[in-house]
Amino acid sequence: MIKYNIVIPIALTFFGLYFLQKGGPIESEIEESCSLSVDGVTQILQEIELKYKMDIEYDVGNDVIPEQWRDSPFNGVVEPLHKDYLCRYVESLSLELKKYPNAVLQRDLLTIYLLDSLTFVGVKYGGTSIGNSLYLTGGSKLEGYSSTFYAALLHHEMSSIFYTTYNFPESDWALINPDDFRYAESDSQILQAIENGDEASNNEKVLSEGFLSEYARSTPENDFNSYAEMIFTEPKKLKKLAGKYPKIGQKVEIVTRFYLGISKDFDFNY
Repeated sequence: MIKYNIVIPIALTFFGLYFLQKGGPIESEIEESCSLSVDGVTQILQEIELKYKMDIEYDVGNDVIPEQWRDSPFNGVVEPLHKDYLCRYVESLSLELKKYPNAVLQRDLLTIYLLDSLTFVGVKYGGTSIGNSLYLTGGSKLEGYSSTFYAALLHHEMSSIFYTTYNFPESDWALINPDDFRYAESDSQILQAIENGDEASNNEKVLSEGFLSEYARSTPENDFNSYAEMIFTEPKKLKKLAGKYPKIGQKVEIVTRFYLGISKDFDFNY
């Protein structure tokens, strides 16, 4: 598993950057194969772009980052995704994008950039969203870029686009949290929450308070992102947690209403 040391200004912490660790210790032992030929990859990419009216770019340079994020102090840098890793990513995108109504993706997602690395302030990140574009990193299975990581990363960053575009109900969400709880209010508190990990929590106290991980305690957006990842990738597990922990159940209700407010065609029964 890969875990980055994080030292970053508060402005970037709230920028929707993705700190998820990649894959798991068992998943990462064996490189996944891809059944698609080179022509097959190209065909699926074209089908995705045509179906959802978006662009998928992987042979890119730093100019795909908005100028204000390329300059000091952020110094954004990207490396294009190696073509050896494109096949598995395309397979994952083809599967996971089907979980969104076509009209929503056509309206709210313009470009997906597939990258080998994404760096701000000298620190590597899994991904981010800027405007209506997603910046998603990839690599080999042995580096931790599992199918689980790809799926979670996509849904995490897509939920950040929705969070901003559709005015997520932060006040209703905050009312579910314990009375004495406050999201992180300083650089050090946010970094501590992030460094505590984003793996699903087994801590009864954390779960009973309505958080799916320690990472989710850092900001309201990161909290919501953690629910968005699980509702798309592990809905049965989330439903089980919601039945056991009332606060998780209440947050699931808000997440579900939020997505159905975006489109009544969302369906989480998969």
